[in-house]
Amino acid sequence: MSQRGRTLILDLGDVLFHWSTRELTALPPQDFHSVILSPTWTELERGSIDEPRALGIIGEELSIEPATISEAFKQCRKTLRVDHDLLGKLKELKAEMNGHLKIYAMSNIARDDFARLQAVLSDWSLFDGVYTSYEAGMTKFELGFFEHVLKSIGCSDPTSAIFVDDKHGQVNTARSFGIQGIVFESGDKLMRQLRSQLFDPVERARQYMADHAGKHMSRIENGPDLHEFFSQFIIHYELADESFLSLSPPNAEPDEVEAAIGQARKEAKMWNYFNGPPIGTTKTCKLLDELIVMECILISQCYVVPDDVDTTANALLAFSPPSSSTDPVLDRMLQNRHAQDGVALTYLCDKRPRLDPVVLTNVIRVFYKYNRGADVKPELDYVRRILLNRGYIDGTDMYQSADSFLYFLSCLIEANDTAPEIRSLGEPTAAALREYVGRRGDSFAVTARVLACQKLGVWAQPDIEYLKELQECDGGWEIGWVCRFGRSHKRIGSRGVPTAWAIKALENEAQALVEQER
Repeated sequence: MSQRGRTLILDLGDVLFHWSTRELTALPPQDFHSVILSPTWTELERGSIDEPRALGIIGEELSIEPATISEAFKQCRKTLRVDHDLLGKLKELKAEMNGHLKIYAMSNIARDDFARLQAVLSDWSLFDGVYTSYEAGMTKFELGFFEHVLKSIGCSDPTSAIFVDDKHGQVNTARSFGIQGIVFESGDKLMRQLRSQLFDPVERARQYMADHAGKHMSRIENGPDLHEFFSQFIIHYELADESFLSLSPPNAEPDEVEAAIGQARKEAKMWNYFNGPPIGTTKTCKLLDELIVMECILISQCYVVPDDVDTTANALLAFSPPSSSTDPVLDRMLQNRHAQDGVALTYLCDKRPRLDPVVLTNVIRVFYKYNRGADVKPELDYVRRILLNRGYIDGTDMYQSADSFLYFLSCLIEANDTAPEIRSLGEPTAAALREYVGRRGDSFAVTARVLACQKLGVWAQPDIEYLKELQECDGGWEIGWVCRFGRSHKRIGSRGVPTAWAIKALENEAQALVEQER
């Protein structure tokens, strides 16, 4: 955690306190809002006029009886409530900062309305100070109110402060001083944003990975959790930290986990996607819909999912077992080529021929890693055609988005920049990535895109900033859809993969900044 002293300045209305027009009958909602937006109402909030006088002037301006306006406010004020959940979370955050966070309130509010807030919230201990427009004689529409608050709280470095308000204009005014601004949307999103700004995102993410070490399971869309190997391999490829992994059955002892990882380093083999019985067998079919059950049946005409070259390739890329052990496995992949097309099939099973350009990219990667690139010329030609003819834009049978293809292809290019046939893919891949920068997506798509851009030197700052916003309060990233069943297209998601990849992406960004400053 950063020990730098920080300041949080919160709006009150529509952030911690809420009222609604649901019970409003005295006035149409649009007329009520016209009252609040009147310049005379602003004078009331400045404390330069009392409410009866303000309502009389507004009534004349809008041709509405002051008594009707007063009744409308009475109806709305009955709905006034405190967001106690957000209040509690802010108290927890302040305690967690251990004296390094001061919290202040700053509100456009009339004297009588502030008294009503005090009546519905008896405990104001969250705040180190409260600044109201009626006391200051200014509103947040004026620069002077911000200058007044900063001076009063002794904040000589506005960049250390965070301002939260539901109004874009007032947030922008705060930003003009160098204050970090957050436009309030919801309590949950605010807490994510605050933690992202107050704590180191990489430290938080590494703690999340450590807290869930050996338990980074995946989840089937609208289905149960599942244990599989593939995500373990692509986590390790980027982070190179075996302490986060497990290639053993659930609840295995630590020495068993360590031994299994050690075996993966020493000896190559064909790998299955599933760690244990596949989801969708007769023992588990009641947990899933019929499409996933049929997925497993159709793969092999039985209830066993065969080993696949994608999981196997990523295992070899992650753990680098010796060539003497790996060559027979690579030979087995070549024996599994399509009879007519001459390119490697995904599954080691003649009952379910399947071709996937992302899988083929990973096959090419592992052959080049073991200096056997000449053996996969047909696969490389196929992947090149997919790239140049934009065959990746809608994803593939087993991967949802273009970002997956471009990520794994960028890994191939980065690792083989001295091979002319691979280097020639660099600029077309970079050009494709530039088309995708700034597009939103789930956490896996965004982390894949950012890492791909970083590997090829493509500017991706909008995606890096968006990636930071996706970090959850527990330090991990929200679930990202890593792959999917080829036939049913049921997605398989993970939190561990995007969290691990986000760590790598943010560390890359920090390293790049250090190098720029040299």
